Amino acid sequence: MNPLLIGMNAKFIHPNNALRLLKANASSRVDIKEFTIKDAPEDILSYITTSRPLFVGFSCYIWNIEVLIPIIRTLKETTDIPIVLGGPEVSYDAKHFIETLDVDVVVKGEGEAAIDAIIAYFKHGDTALENMPGIQSRTLDTPIKEISDLSTLKSPHIINIDDPAHKIHYIESSRGCPYRCTYCLSSLEKTVRFFPVKAVTDDIIHCQRQGAKTFKFLDRTFNANPRALDIIDFIIRNHQPNMSFQFEITGEILNQEIVDYIHKHAPKHLFRFEIGIQSTNAETNRLVERLQDNERLKHTIRNIIDQDVIDLHLDLIAGLPKEDLPRFKQTFNEIYALGAKELQLGFLKMLRGTKIRNQADLHDYEYEKTAPYEIKKNNVLSERDIERIKKVETVLNLFHNKNYFGDTFFNIIRTLSDDYFTFFECLYQDYVKNHPLKGYQLETLYAFLTSHLQTRYHLEERQTDPFKYTYLKRAKVKPKTYFDRIEDRRLKQKIFETINFKTELSLNTLYKHSIITEYQEGYLVAHYQNQKANLFILNSGDLSQ
Repeated sequence: MNPLLIGMNAKFIHPNNALRLLKANASSRVDIKEFTIKDAPEDILSYITTSRPLFVGFSCYIWNIEVLIPIIRTLKETTDIPIVLGGPEVSYDAKHFIETLDVDVVVKGEGEAAIDAIIAYFKHGDTALENMPGIQSRTLDTPIKEISDLSTLKSPHIINIDDPAHKIHYIESSRGCPYRCTYCLSSLEKTVRFFPVKAVTDDIIHCQRQGAKTFKFLDRTFNANPRALDIIDFIIRNHQPNMSFQFEITGEILNQEIVDYIHKHAPKHLFRFEIGIQSTNAETNRLVERLQDNERLKHTIRNIIDQDVIDLHLDLIAGLPKEDLPRFKQTFNEIYALGAKELQLGFLKMLRGTKIRNQADLHDYEYEKTAPYEIKKNNVLSERDIERIKKVETVLNLFHNKNYFGDTFFNIIRTLSDDYFTFFECLYQDYVKNHPLKGYQLETLYAFLTSHLQTRYHLEERQTDPFKYTYLKRAKVKPKTYFDRIEDRRLKQKIFETINFKTELSLNTLYKHSIITEYQEGYLVAHYQNQKANLFILNSGDLSQ
């Protein structure tokens, strides 16, 4: 019988790095199996019981623990298979899971050093775990000890991933975080440790050879690595077409040399930076033990946006201490005004083991008792306030983050008001009157948005015409469109003759594959062939006589 490690992933595209690390660093055979949170529990149970493992280990996170709990309970009730839990969800409240789920062992923190001892324990029933750090059972509770020399670890990437071209490949260049934000599990790690650069670059090359396209570094603060530029340089010199690399970055300490180097040498979209801003409120940041130079941070973000080489994702957290709704609106408006293509509006999660959860009474926090432990309210933010922010989050994702409108959306709304929070509240209010939030058609979003801006903000049709251009440009085939088409046969003939004269497109092709609509003071012709749109803007004076 072999140990069986189970990963319950959020989606198919997210492989479980932890399972592969444990398998790679075990001295004997370990079997691994990955499911997603949408897989049927009975199928997972059947796989486990049919495998007849030495023990079954589950990799536990906030996104899968509520799915895993009933599976674990069923296993305890119907089998005698020993159960081991590991992962960030159980590491800092191990006693809770021992007591409530009656599992055999919880591994706290990093598990690579413990895997052999756990196997020995279940094989021989000896005292193999007594001197092993980071173990909790009914009779043991040993403290977490971090792996000091990461060069001793074998790479998880020697365990291949199915369908690598369509999955995210997780890379580590460091573990730990230099910051102590009270809401973050990384604040509980004591030291920052680094993998050898060669180990990192070897992993990248190995994944590339397997067909990987999308890479995400798991480092909590990638730019805390003193060798960060070396890794960036390696990626630039060795990347292949259509690859992307994502990093979590602390913006205000981002070395300008790194930014300049990327801007000078990297192609667009090769790098994606995720910058957690969370709040611009100095008092709030002080209370969560977060140091942040807002002006330097904004300067760095503007520089990245202006150069338009690095894709940028910014994060905010609603519900932090002493940030009431008016002050959160200020944070939102300040950061939205920067113009990043993605702005994630998240809500504080009271993670097990974090200081903010342990001191929840200081700010009268109420939060969900099941994962992901999202807050319901605190002493300055009511449930109604949270609901208002969630409505803004909904339409922010739908109309901004999905990038259906390109830069057009931001460029137009910033001319209307600098109170973006209120703009999105009004957008939500008008949209939900007659439209579903799910199952929408793209042309419906365009039609609504142009009507909304013309009605509520009194924009003229020509002022919303850029949405028309964006809608037709992003289509790959001749779309169903809400725009008025030109039906006047003589006018249509003149327009197509003009395009025919200026291009190599035949009249027959233009009639078959093109749309004509009024645009600005003239006309817009959208022609579709070979999964590509070609747009032509004509003024009335351009038409052939």
